[in-house]
Amino acid sequence: MPTYPFDENQRKAYQALAARIDSGSEQGTVCLVGDFQSGKTNLVKHLLKEKFGNSTDYYVNLNLYLLDELDKQRASIAYAGAKAKIHLLIQIAIEDLLESHFRTHNLLVLDAIEMIYSYELNLVAITDRFARNGKCCIICVPESEKHNYYFDFSWGLTEAIQIV
Repeated sequence: MPTYPFDENQRKAYQALAARIDSGSEQGTVCLVGDFQSGKTNLVKHLLKEKFGNSTDYYVNLNLYLLDELDKQRASIAYAGAKAKIHLLIQIAIEDLLESHFRTHNLLVLDAIEMIYSYELNLVAITDRFARNGKCCIICVPESEKHNYYFDFSWGLTEAIQIV
């Protein structure tokens, strides 16, 4: 059990994620769903440190990763209709990240995913193609009833763990 000062909801989510990893049935996508500032990032980083000794090999801030990837393509998206081009570039960047990461690791945590909301990417459908054969992708999903902020994607392809 973690010594980090989790509240009861975070502790339950931690235990569910840890059990998923410990059981060896890591296959698939798991969404850690919670309101903004609910502790998702601290929870997954602590879990990665406890289970693997660090979080850097298994953790990706998706917003920062995608901004960096799009910056490399800046010249090619500077025209009318850029949203469609950016949508495609984001999808390709995520697929490349997953393919590359899962060559050497069995677990990946994607956090800070807000950037993809406006592009209506089905992140679970994308990760589902890569998180197979003993591989697991945990996605930290921010939702907020207060701000009417929901992530709408293939819930049937994933297990959802809530931080209520």
